[in-house]
Amino acid sequence: MHKQKINIVLDYVSKGLGVRIVGAPGSGRTSLLKSVVAKLEEDGATVYTMFAAPALAAVPFAGVLSLGLDLRSRTIGILGIVDLLSVQMARSGVHLIAIDDLENLDRESLAVVDVLRRRNNVPLITTMNDRPFQSRTSGYLGSIPEATVSLPPLEYEQTSKLILNTLGHPAEVDVVARVLSKSGGNLRLAVRIIQTSVLSERLILKNGRWCLNGTKLMNEHLHGTVEALLQGLRPEEVRALNKMSLLGPSPVDRLVAEVGEDVLDNLEYNGLLSVIEGPDETLLAAVFPPIVDDYLRAHTLSSRRILQSAVSDHVAAEAGDHPAPAPTDDMLSASVSVLRTEMGSNHAAATRYFQQRRDSFEENRYQIWVRDRSLSSAVAVLSVYWGAPANPHRIQEVLRRTDTESGESEDLFFFTMSLAWWQFSHEKDLAGAIATMQALSSKEPRLLHEAKAFAAFLTANHSGMPSDHHVFADATGLGLQGGIIPTMMGMLELYRLNPQGALSALDSANEACSFPNFESFIRGMAMLSSGREEEALVMALDCREKALQDFDQFAFVSQSYIAALALLHHGLFDEAEYLMGRAFSLGKPGFLVDSLHVAMLRLSSLRNAVPATSHGVAAGSQGRDIGPFPGLGTGLHDLAASRPASAKAFDERASRIIEKSLARGFTFEAMHTGLFALGLLPGPRVRRLLQKILEDRGITVHDQLLTIAGAAIEMDLPRLRHLLDTYVLDGDTFQVAMVLRGAEQRCQLSGEPAAASEMRRAAKEFTARFRMVGTLFNFRSEPPGSSLTMREIEVALVAGQQSNHDIAEHFGISIRTVESHISNALRKTDTTTRKQLADLIRAAPKPLTSGATEQATS
Repeated sequence: MHKQKINIVLDYVSKGLGVRIVGAPGSGRTSLLKSVVAKLEEDGATVYTMFAAPALAAVPFAGVLSLGLDLRSRTIGILGIVDLLSVQMARSGVHLIAIDDLENLDRESLAVVDVLRRRNNVPLITTMNDRPFQSRTSGYLGSIPEATVSLPPLEYEQTSKLILNTLGHPAEVDVVARVLSKSGGNLRLAVRIIQTSVLSERLILKNGRWCLNGTKLMNEHLHGTVEALLQGLRPEEVRALNKMSLLGPSPVDRLVAEVGEDVLDNLEYNGLLSVIEGPDETLLAAVFPPIVDDYLRAHTLSSRRILQSAVSDHVAAEAGDHPAPAPTDDMLSASVSVLRTEMGSNHAAATRYFQQRRDSFEENRYQIWVRDRSLSSAVAVLSVYWGAPANPHRIQEVLRRTDTESGESEDLFFFTMSLAWWQFSHEKDLAGAIATMQALSSKEPRLLHEAKAFAAFLTANHSGMPSDHHVFADATGLGLQGGIIPTMMGMLELYRLNPQGALSALDSANEACSFPNFESFIRGMAMLSSGREEEALVMALDCREKALQDFDQFAFVSQSYIAALALLHHGLFDEAEYLMGRAFSLGKPGFLVDSLHVAMLRLSSLRNAVPATSHGVAAGSQGRDIGPFPGLGTGLHDLAASRPASAKAFDERASRIIEKSLARGFTFEAMHTGLFALGLLPGPRVRRLLQKILEDRGITVHDQLLTIAGAAIEMDLPRLRHLLDTYVLDGDTFQVAMVLRGAEQRCQLSGEPAAASEMRRAAKEFTARFRMVGTLFNFRSEPPGSSLTMREIEVALVAGQQSNHDIAEHFGISIRTVESHISNALRKTDTTTRKQLADLIRAAPKPLTSGATEQATS
């Protein structure tokens, strides 16, 4: 991102525009300015750089003196300095002025720059705070058109890479989420938190990844950093911050009444207060960044007992004031527009508020269970952990010490289901989980069908789909009303790529489903699997927004997963990664959605196409290669990270992954893998498998894509041209563009440069015609012939012109050896004739063939 911003600034400067670099304190704006200045000076420009600071704002000519020139400012005056600088700028070459921290530049220096700029029209590059404009800010220079370059706060992926670059090892998900949350996306704070957390042993290295050592990142080495942020505040503003840190996020109108509008306004101006939208569109204000909140809360609780008691009643009342509240013409464009608006905001305060409310809710339910270890109290606690981060100690305590002898059947089933899932996911004990469900059915015969349904779900996730597709036929309509049976049926039908069956299973429930999060997830995935990606995206974003308001991490993660898959289908990688990053920032979720969390970690690393990700998830080495949903297995990541030397080898590898998914009954993932592989490097075997999957299930929405892929694979250029000319816009436009890009690589790997050129031209015309919003996946193959030995390359270069006897005499080897080299080269390059092989090697990159060419021609 830093390099990208440098190029943007330089581009504006080359057009004669002034540039304003805007960002919060610690956003890296000073470093960016230094890099820009260094690049301009490398290119021969003369840059006059002034560095301002709050302590020098009242010192006359401080900015001008920072130039290091002998200007004798005290005797010459403003206009005299302008004259001297004008003389220097009249010399040949490009001249610019750069000012760091413009709002703190002293008035005299500001006047010099203003007059000089008006007189000589010199380009000006400045850095400024992103605080709202106020009359006390004197650093505004607008006489010449200027462009603005904003430095957004860090996101999850950038924080993950920052930890990797700073500490040399990746970090666990919870560490990245905690650093991002506490820093509020501030680059400087994030770096300081990372460094001091290691220094104070709040982070420790385990198995090559940084892990939390305890629950807090706040440490004594951060005190100076936080105190620097608070420097210059008035006593009443410090008292207001202390009070707000104890109250937590509070309604703005109440804070206005208690601490005053002027105080709140100044705190917001200094970036120490963030306003977010709470339940019922209530505006809530909180201390920001969150690490400041932690510092103030610890300080106040230990030394401000009077203040603490003064607000204790208010805190108690506040806790009860906010109980958790219970398609367009172009759906894709509308959804993406809303999402991009959201992407431009800083969500650290909202994330912090979400985590606080979620943790408070979990703590409240746990304390209720401590006082009353009944089945209903246990279910209330465990239901939180189906979405919120799991606390292993508390979960095991609840599972072990709850009185299960009395209570409702519904509570007993949910409790036992939670126990079985914990055994399955955390303890990796499928047999124990199945035995737990069997014991329940023996103890409570009326729960027999529910127990069988959940046991079948566990078995399917571990070993594959049951061979009997009617395993629930005798259970339909039986058992608990609105129970788990329709939900489990729906999930397994999704695995089989039977979206209508999944919806019918939900509709078969007698009453409203007792698991609404499961229901919305199944309905969204059913839309997605039937080719209705835009509808699935709209629904998922709506459910995700509601989950934010309800502090429901289960729904937030599961709906983010649906939305991310829909966006990835259209090539909207930035938007998909943003959604997944926000889900990661909440911390690693518990129980069932933990698997979706892992899936998103792998999906978010697809675009990098490397064997290991910065999240610390080695997708190519951890976990199985297939799973019931996209990303749960490592197959997709392995395909993206591969650099095939031949189209045939890639086709075979992708086909094996698809066939393995089909053998396990995971047809949904098989279809998704087929679509993905077809776009990377189309092959006949993958296309046939994908076509059969879709035909068997009556899904026709991808017919155009398959037909175009067939023509591209066969290199039938006239037919391909006709298909593209008559193409009717559908949901696969991005996929078609990917197939054309992949077909170009296929032609190159097969030694058909003319066909590759035609494919490139067809792809360019297609993308220009339909103006896709997505970005093509940057999939790389190995250069043609890269897998050949040097001797095989030498032989291949002359194989199209000389006989085996001549080649043997030239290199001093036997004819049999020549035949072996040519056979191996044909097989490795997926070529069929000696001439095709020779042409392919000659068209390969120079480093591959230079030495061999000299040897062959000598």
